[in-house]
Amino acid sequence: MSEEQGIVLKTTDDGWAEVVTERRDACENCGASHCCVAATSGEKMITRALNRAGAVSGDLVALSVEPGVVVKSAAALYLVPVIGFVVGAITGAETHGALGLSESGGAILLGALGLGIGYALTSLISRRMTRKGALTPTISRILEKGTGLPETSIDPVCHMEVEVAIAPWSSIHDGITYYFCSAGCKRAFDQYPQKYLKEK
Repeated sequence: MSEEQGIVLKTTDDGWAEVVTERRDACENCGASHCCVAATSGEKMITRALNRAGAVSGDLVALSVEPGVVVKSAAALYLVPVIGFVVGAITGAETHGALGLSESGGAILLGALGLGIGYALTSLISRRMTRKGALTPTISRILEKGTGLPETSIDPVCHMEVEVAIAPWSSIHDGITYYFCSAGCKRAFDQYPQKYLKEK
C-alpha cells in the first residue's frame, strides 16, 4: 500500500480531514491531485482525505491509496499515451501511401494523433476513477497522537509571523524546525544559520 505521512490540520463532521503533507516532485502527475490543495508554491500541501482512523487535529497520520489503484493510475498516465503513439506510428508507416505521405511522414502524423488519443483516454480513465472515489487518499492509521504543530512561528530571517500548518518552507537546524515565509528567507538561513539565530 502506498503511504505518506502528514499532520491533521482539521477534521469535519462528515468524516473528512485536511492533512498537511510534504510536496514531492511526483505530485504534479499524481492521480490523486484532485484531493490536494497546494498550500503555497513551497514544500507543503494540504491533502483532503477520508478520516477512517478517527484522527483529530494535531495527530501524525499515515495516508494511503490502494496499491492496485496506484498501479492502474500509473499505467493510465504513462502506458496508454505511449501505446497510442506506437500504434499510430506503425499504422502511419504502413498506410503512408493512402495518405499521400512519405513513410516517415505518415508515421509522424499518425503517431502524434495516437499520442493525442492516448492522452484523451488517460483523462477519461482518471475522471472515471475520481468519480468512483478510487483515487481518494484515506487516513489508514494514527502514527502518533497529538504531536501537533504550534499555530504560528517567527521567520528567523525577516521576523514575519508564519502560520506553521501551511508554512511553505522549513529547515531543521540542531534538531529545531524553523519556518519561513519565502524561498529567499529559507536560502539565506540555510547558508548562514548562526547569523540569524544570533539576531533572534
